[in-house]
Amino acid sequence: MFSEELKGQLRNVHAYTVTPFLKDDIAQLDTDGFARNLDFLIGQGVRVLSIGGGTGEINALSANELANLCQVGLETAAGRALVIPTVPGNLKTALELLPQYEAMDAQVVLGMAPYTRNQIPDNLEGVYSHYRILSDHTALPLMPYNTQGWPPEFFARLADIDRIIGVKDPCLVPHNLFAAIQQLGDRFVWIGNKRHNPGVLHLRFQMGIEGFTAGIVNFAPQFELELFRLAKDGAWDAMVDLQKRLAPIENLRTQFGDVSLLKAGLDLVGLAGGPARPPRVDVPEKARQALSKELTGLGVELTET
Repeated sequence: MFSEELKGQLRNVHAYTVTPFLKDDIAQLDTDGFARNLDFLIGQGVRVLSIGGGTGEINALSANELANLCQVGLETAAGRALVIPTVPGNLKTALELLPQYEAMDAQVVLGMAPYTRNQIPDNLEGVYSHYRILSDHTALPLMPYNTQGWPPEFFARLADIDRIIGVKDPCLVPHNLFAAIQQLGDRFVWIGNKRHNPGVLHLRFQMGIEGFTAGIVNFAPQFELELFRLAKDGAWDAMVDLQKRLAPIENLRTQFGDVSLLKAGLDLVGLAGGPARPPRVDVPEKARQALSKELTGLGVELTET
């Protein structure tokens, strides 16, 4: 169903890119800044760019903006990296975006999970139907995003949908993911998540994930890329040590707002971070100063514009 080349591309660090907005007009995308951010990541060795996801403030974006981000991403990458656009959990909007992504020659699409009034549906049959309908309306490979703590048997249901190439799992319920990997093996490409505090990424690779998502990668890609290299080498102790060094930044993300802190980091290294859209708020100056101190300690050059 899927080429080994494409599956191999997915087994990597997935940079979950932020979406920059114009500083003097938060209603407008900063597409030039976005292209510059992506070009920086590619130049640093990042080979998978996930666009318009949760870190990209998808709930604050219109369908036209998501399509615009995909177009900018594909044009900027120009074959140098795999660009993965996103469809939201809203079925109608997702169905409107899929043919646009196909026309742009995207290769894989991330599918956010659908919710019922911001809650996980009591009956996951509706979630299964959501992904089934998406698959019936596109030729693109799909990657569901498990933000709902799916049980192993639900992963098995998803395996019946031929268009699903892999699953992005934030490891909210890691034992469920482990059981699903044990049951389904290489049916999916398994993309996990990590938090540097606690530094358990090595355990998730031992569990069977084949790649992971990253946020700090937006402004300090060398560390996430090194973690992936260490994982491939089975250098577990070195992974623990590196995550200890990155833990203070993870703590700042938790304290001051995940996306907003990433935007502050982009600003600090001279890239396009800018303001967050409401309901998110920008980080206070003390958070920016704390992040600056941590990055300096890690040897990251700061060139804030």
